[in-house]
Amino acid sequence: MQRLEWSALLETGVAEMDASHRLLLQAIHATIDADDGSLPGRITALLAALAADFAEEEALMDHLHYPTDHEHRAAHSRVLAALQHALPVAWADPRGARGLLERLPRWFVGHLSAMDLPLAVAIERARRPYSAPPEASLRLQLARLLQEQSI
Repeated sequence: MQRLEWSALLETGVAEMDASHRLLLQAIHATIDADDGSLPGRITALLAALAADFAEEEALMDHLHYPTDHEHRAAHSRVLAALQHALPVAWADPRGARGLLERLPRWFVGHLSAMDLPLAVAIERARRPYSAPPEASLRLQLARLLQEQSI
């Protein structure tokens, strides 16, 4: 499995989102890299980190009256449910749980580009309502990253 490292390509331009996403990526890799005995504890810690990040994003969406918040929240719920399912599996069959965990970096990039980047654009527009709209270059960079990285 190819490791996804944090880079400027993953930045949304919203400092608090980027800081949280950087920590999430570290937590994802710490979970993937965990030995079998510590895997359930790492999954539990990852669930807590994801829940905290998602709560922050959802609070931002509430504040903005974000129009596609239902889809974004549903995506959050799906990944949390999958990881909650992986937790008991990790106790009985760590190898089986790793199959799901190794897909998380790809999920992360997909979620970032499809859900978080548009939210970041909405946040930036709300913070600077009279400025020019943000450049689309971030979308192009993320698309290139998806093409270059075969994770």
